[in-house]
Amino acid sequence: MCTTPEPHVPPPQSAAPASATGAPAAKKTFSDNWSGAGRFADDEPLPLSFWLLGPSPRRGILTSLGIWGLIAPATNLWGTGSFLLSLAPDVAREAQLDTFYPISERRFYPYAQGYLDYSTPGAFKRYVDETKRFEFRYPATYVQDQAIYMRNLDAATSRRMMDPTLAATAQSRTPSRRSQQGVAVAVGPQGGTGDENLSVVVGALAPGFTLRGALGDPREGAQRLLEATISKQTVVRQTTLLAAAERPSARSGLPLYQFEYRVEYTSEAQQPSYTICVVGAARGSLYTFASRVPAAVWEERASELREAASSFVLLG
Repeated sequence: MCTTPEPHVPPPQSAAPASATGAPAAKKTFSDNWSGAGRFADDEPLPLSFWLLGPSPRRGILTSLGIWGLIAPATNLWGTGSFLLSLAPDVAREAQLDTFYPISERRFYPYAQGYLDYSTPGAFKRYVDETKRFEFRYPATYVQDQAIYMRNLDAATSRRMMDPTLAATAQSRTPSRRSQQGVAVAVGPQGGTGDENLSVVVGALAPGFTLRGALGDPREGAQRLLEATISKQTVVRQTTLLAAAERPSARSGLPLYQFEYRVEYTSEAQQPSYTICVVGAARGSLYTFASRVPAAVWEERASELREAASSFVLLG
């Protein structure tokens, strides 16, 4: 005799799911007026992505990228500042941004070699001295001589400490001739021996001094300076003047004598050196820019050193 099976009736659902102990689970509560409202319960731990990126990870990532896009060029992180400014080097130099970043006219600098390399030839930084009123550009691989920098800084601090009222007067912006004398700045390769260096020396002049009046034309002036200084040194065997010309300072129009010379030494162990010198006069002071390098460096970087010398100007 066949019987019809009784239909399966599911057990009734409880009002709340039971916990492991058999007690009903607590109802979740959600607080309002915060960035995770409606998404995270009050008793739930927040995921790490929420702490790092906020309620919208995509927006957080885009914001972080935007901030990095501002900070990286400003700090020249991974050469980004130099790279962007080198896309328009003339504009960057006009704004004197090369006082902060090495800038080059070479395409894709500082990645011209396919990797980050600041030593690529043709990259320069600018040095500006608003007190002594001169400026020039120097190879990006050069660094300042810290001994000379600290000496000048200490001298300036001492002058201010002796007369603190100078800081509030116009006289503080017009230093005395004596305070301007000496090596104003020196730069060269980091860890170098001194054979390759660039410096600016400021010395006092008699009233009424002019380059042409005291030295003659550029070639005559260069010969006189070499005979009075370099040629008299006992370690020097011969000096040869290679070039001499006159040019105006780009911004002030003050005349400058620029010349190049080669020095051979009595010791055969010392290779010849080449120097580019720029001489100018302003406000009773004589300014001498000199870039001196061994012959081996000159053969590789003569054009770069000439560009540095040609950038030296008096600001009036």
